[in-house]
Amino acid sequence: MPSRNRTFFIAILLAVGVSFFRAQMMVEPIKSDNDNKQYQYMELDNQLKVVLVSDPTADHGAASLDVNVGSLQDPQLRPGLAHFLEHMLFLGTKSYPVAGEYQSFISQHGGRHNAYTSSEHTNYFFQIDGSQLQGALDRFSRFFYEPLFTEEYVQREKEAVHSEFKSKFKDDYRRIHYVQKALMNPAHPASHFATGNLSTLSDNDSSAVRDDLLAFYERYYSANLMTLTVYGPQDLKTLKNWVETLFNPIQNQNTTLDAYPENLFEQLPLDVSIQPVKEILSLSFAFPLNQPVNYYQQKPTHYIGHLLGHEGEGSVLAWLKQQGWAEGLSAGLQSDIRNNGIFQVNISLTQTGLQNVDAISAQLFAYIQLIQQSGVQSWVFDEIKQLSNLQFTFQEGQEPSDLVTSISTNLHEYPAKEVLRGPYLWEKFDPNLIQSMLAKLTPDNTVRTLIAPSVQGEQIETWFNAPYNKAPLAAEKVTAWQQAKLATGLHIPNANPFVPQDISLLASSEHTLPSQIINEDGLSVWHLQDVSFAGPQSSIFISLESPIVQNSATEQVLMEAWVNLLNDHLNSFSYPAMLAGQNYSLYAHMNGLGIRLYGYRDKQDVLLNKILTEVQQFKANQSQWQQTQQELVRAFQNALRQKPFERSISQLKQTLLTPSFTEQQMLQAIEKAQLSDVLAMQAAFLEKLNIQMLGHGNISEKQLTQTAQDLKTQLLKQPIPQVSKRQVVQLAEGQIQETIKADHDDSAMLFYIQAQQDDLQERATIGLLAQILKAPYYTYMRTERKFGYIVFATPFTMMEQGGLAFIVQSPTTGSKVLMDESLAFLSGFRTSLAQLSDADFIAHQQGLINNLLKKPINLSEKSNIFWKDLENDKLEFNTLTVLADHIGKLSKDDLLAYFDQYVVGVDAKTILLTYDGNALKK
Repeated sequence: MPSRNRTFFIAILLAVGVSFFRAQMMVEPIKSDNDNKQYQYMELDNQLKVVLVSDPTADHGAASLDVNVGSLQDPQLRPGLAHFLEHMLFLGTKSYPVAGEYQSFISQHGGRHNAYTSSEHTNYFFQIDGSQLQGALDRFSRFFYEPLFTEEYVQREKEAVHSEFKSKFKDDYRRIHYVQKALMNPAHPASHFATGNLSTLSDNDSSAVRDDLLAFYERYYSANLMTLTVYGPQDLKTLKNWVETLFNPIQNQNTTLDAYPENLFEQLPLDVSIQPVKEILSLSFAFPLNQPVNYYQQKPTHYIGHLLGHEGEGSVLAWLKQQGWAEGLSAGLQSDIRNNGIFQVNISLTQTGLQNVDAISAQLFAYIQLIQQSGVQSWVFDEIKQLSNLQFTFQEGQEPSDLVTSISTNLHEYPAKEVLRGPYLWEKFDPNLIQSMLAKLTPDNTVRTLIAPSVQGEQIETWFNAPYNKAPLAAEKVTAWQQAKLATGLHIPNANPFVPQDISLLASSEHTLPSQIINEDGLSVWHLQDVSFAGPQSSIFISLESPIVQNSATEQVLMEAWVNLLNDHLNSFSYPAMLAGQNYSLYAHMNGLGIRLYGYRDKQDVLLNKILTEVQQFKANQSQWQQTQQELVRAFQNALRQKPFERSISQLKQTLLTPSFTEQQMLQAIEKAQLSDVLAMQAAFLEKLNIQMLGHGNISEKQLTQTAQDLKTQLLKQPIPQVSKRQVVQLAEGQIQETIKADHDDSAMLFYIQAQQDDLQERATIGLLAQILKAPYYTYMRTERKFGYIVFATPFTMMEQGGLAFIVQSPTTGSKVLMDESLAFLSGFRTSLAQLSDADFIAHQQGLINNLLKKPINLSEKSNIFWKDLENDKLEFNTLTVLADHIGKLSKDDLLAYFDQYVVGVDAKTILLTYDGNALKK
């Protein structure tokens, strides 16, 4: 063959080969049978891995890009750089240079956005009206190939990162996490500071932070380390064209990541104690596994976590509760990085448990030995597999932003074909692999950590100032726990009796809204048979209401105590039901007791009948009461120690809702209460009841009627009481000022504007105002004025009455300045609103309407919408539709008139809550 022809022939073969290779890259992930969305996996020319999701029924579009790089890749001399870079990408690109333009576009079209940085991932995501997906992708994609890193905003955003750091300075989770880091191998990047602050992100003699930022971006923001998921109502071909056009420009640097040291800890075992800010009593055991743990088909750590974290009869938690030593227990993989993982057991202690930590430790290790000896069995694996298969088959719908975030993250962990099914896949029972993991859960390979206010720490953690102690775990304790004998009553869980047998669906119904099937004195029952989500689940909501609960803080706290006692008593019985997809919640509310069940219709009545029996018959003993009393005392004490902005929100609700009781009032009431008071309240409550009920989903009218009649027979007594609903306090014109009680270095301000009346048209007006001003307020107060990390403006509805809230927490600025600047913003916003183009006004209007009218993503969300209307006596079940209709009729002139009279005018009804932080007081 002539050389010219041979060259041409080779070129053809290469072209065919490349085309064939790319075709091989087009994979359709395995999906649930009930999932009607279309999925396609592909790899772009730059090696960016992509999953496209087409859902013609979708109201919204969404996207998530995950960079397989996080704080573990921070340069040693620049801790927090990965997190700082995450912040900077939102502050302007070459094509969209205005800082805040991306946020404004997303907000304008009824969307939301965020990002996070973890050890090995930095994830960026958004959700927006589906018709605006292309415009959002255009702006979003440019973060990854043309960011500006403007010097001015580099300097400003350091303040925001520092503000985020300071806002969590008294956050116990953050403080405990950083003590754990201080215990690690200092050569391992997991031990390093990851958040960043002004000291780590300032220019220094070695380098300017912007230079380091650029170097980090150019090295690590490489397409071969990225995964992308895009979801929308468009077809796959359209999504594919958009993605190829917008994301192929991302550079592929063929970046590889440096290896980590093999060991997370240098010396084990360790005994550690930490003093928290809040009233926390906890005992944890961290076991480094020192090997990769991504066995997605075998799931050895999940298997072990299932047995150790079980809460049913014979479990560690059930036994600890019987001793009065623990309130809760969780077990599972706490940290998962490329070459390692930490399996952790966390136990929430009682005051008595605090005195018995060594006995608790002994039984934990005895139970681990029990699992090694008799717990690694195929039937356990098969039961988990069966339930997981059901969960995948009848998978619940997710918010688009949650869906794309999970898929983009999963693309780093699972083969493309298994990116949807992988988390649910239990394919290979491997007892040797499970035993090899169990062999790491030993007393000589652990960090045991006790957290209690009584701890007097001799050492202070560097970044968050948490007092702690550390010492080698005593050899005699290691030996004792290795030889510990299992206590009577502990055993491997029995077969789950709640595994559903009947997963058949009822027929479709022509009805689309609930109808009242029982309307009797004291009993109102609503029903809708609904299988539109093609699952065998149903919701049953029950409200048992009595006037006695509203009388005082004492009655309210006694109701909370009784509910806590009931939940604790029911836990061993109900936990297997939860594992089998039969969820329930029992909760106190201002009118009494709420019961919510959600799950497979099969076995649902078994769980409900047990709950109703115990509601009537269970009588707590003194030991159980003391444990619950201590738990509630700590809960109210901790509520008083929340961040200033959280305290302001709580105080606002207590000011505006009646009846309402403060945490201090509740704390005083629980401290004085006796068991006899709880039992007397229980008896009085059950004597005076109204019942409201909703059944929705795969449940027939006949089934719900029978359940309702059982309720009536068991619980209703004559005479039937009248139960009034909570009311919203109507403010007078002018401003009320209150001071927030908190203990924090940061300052805070909450400025609340109340609607003139409980009216859906006015609520719509305030809602649209909030929609238009929330993004510019955030940009002004956070980015331009640099006041803090926590900044937002939001509609703030009380009951059904509209309102508008401006909230800021700042490490640098007093509350008066925060309020003055908020008023300055409102003054400038009036001009911006007047100059808003018709197109932008309509975009805001339509974005808000689309959010209100979006289709529920699953049965549970739909049930909640119905129940909220029922609670508010909106029996047409059309609140959201009416709101949307009012919004659609508003003009810009309507908003301007309302703004002038009721937001900044003399008729405004407002509350100003302020707090000036400890640092500023000094």
